[in-house]
Amino acid sequence: MKWPCPVLIVLLAVLVGGCGGPPQARDRGWAPPEFGVQFHGTWTDYDDAEREMVLDALVAHGVTTVRIDVSWRMLEPERSGTFDEYGLEVVDNAIQMAADRNLRPLVTLWMAPEWANGSGDERVPPTSAAGLAGLEDVASRLAIRYRGVVDAWEVWNEPNDDDFMTGADPEQYADLLSAAYHGFKEGDPNSTVVFGGTSYIDVEWIRRALAAGAAGHFDVMGVHPYLRPSDAPPGLPDDGSPWRLHRLPALVTAMAAFGDGGKPIWFTEFGWCVHPNTPQTPVWDRGVSINEQAAYAAETIDIVRSTYPMVTRVYWYRARAESPDPERAGYGLVYPDGQVAPALSQMPDVLSGGEGGSASAS
Repeated sequence: MKWPCPVLIVLLAVLVGGCGGPPQARDRGWAPPEFGVQFHGTWTDYDDAEREMVLDALVAHGVTTVRIDVSWRMLEPERSGTFDEYGLEVVDNAIQMAADRNLRPLVTLWMAPEWANGSGDERVPPTSAAGLAGLEDVASRLAIRYRGVVDAWEVWNEPNDDDFMTGADPEQYADLLSAAYHGFKEGDPNSTVVFGGTSYIDVEWIRRALAAGAAGHFDVMGVHPYLRPSDAPPGLPDDGSPWRLHRLPALVTAMAAFGDGGKPIWFTEFGWCVHPNTPQTPVWDRGVSINEQAAYAAETIDIVRSTYPMVTRVYWYRARAESPDPERAGYGLVYPDGQVAPALSQMPDVLSGGEGGSASAS
């Protein structure tokens, strides 16, 4: 639901200790969130020419921050305390290429090595004292190495989903988050630590993690507000499920109950996938057209700007298109020839509130 303005202002005054931002923001209405994009710069199917092309296209269209996923197993495959030369080179390269373009990296650290989790499955979280100590140590050394370059550190990806954190146990995640948080803060007390973006706005799972000890061990809450059905527009009202952007008030309430209510929220992933549908396409895999994608991106920014100023950043998933065919490009915004999808080309106008900021769905 969309809160009436007076109710919103009162709630925010309680949760964030003010009227919702600097005077210029109040005078003009809420400022838009900062817009970032997922950049899979550590993936081996990229070469440097493609990385440069994608990053240059993002910069040219007003993107100021990128989310880069980093595998702990790639950095420390054999033992704690020693970076693998190749893995470190890959990570250094992706982060440096972004930083060279003044794109501030949000780094997602996940995927555990076997010595830390006792499993050949990198999605199994570390649970032993030795494994958690190894995570704290690597977080500290990364914070030292990239101090002043990496803008924020996100701890794991979609930990509430068994496909990304085996078992999806909120208590195990609380331990993992706490270890990483202490490590990042030890390496750089000014580090910004982000709660690993959950698949959907999974308030109940987040509440269980906070109760298990995650509370107080992050600076920013991360969520991935994808919808179901996946071709639905972002403005659907809250229906009590995690598959609605308007589930955010319930998340704010849960955070406040554990003393974290004044912290910002980031969408560390959001987006819509461009591809045709068939009558057999499941609801969680439905695609949209390129015009719908652009319209829904603009609508999301408008909803956040007008209703949820606690959401201060949003990261579109993802940068590189999956196909040169714009009608089958998936989530990607930059095509192989360097041209960009309407959702990206229109984003500067969307963020500035210009007349070109709205797209028509088709």
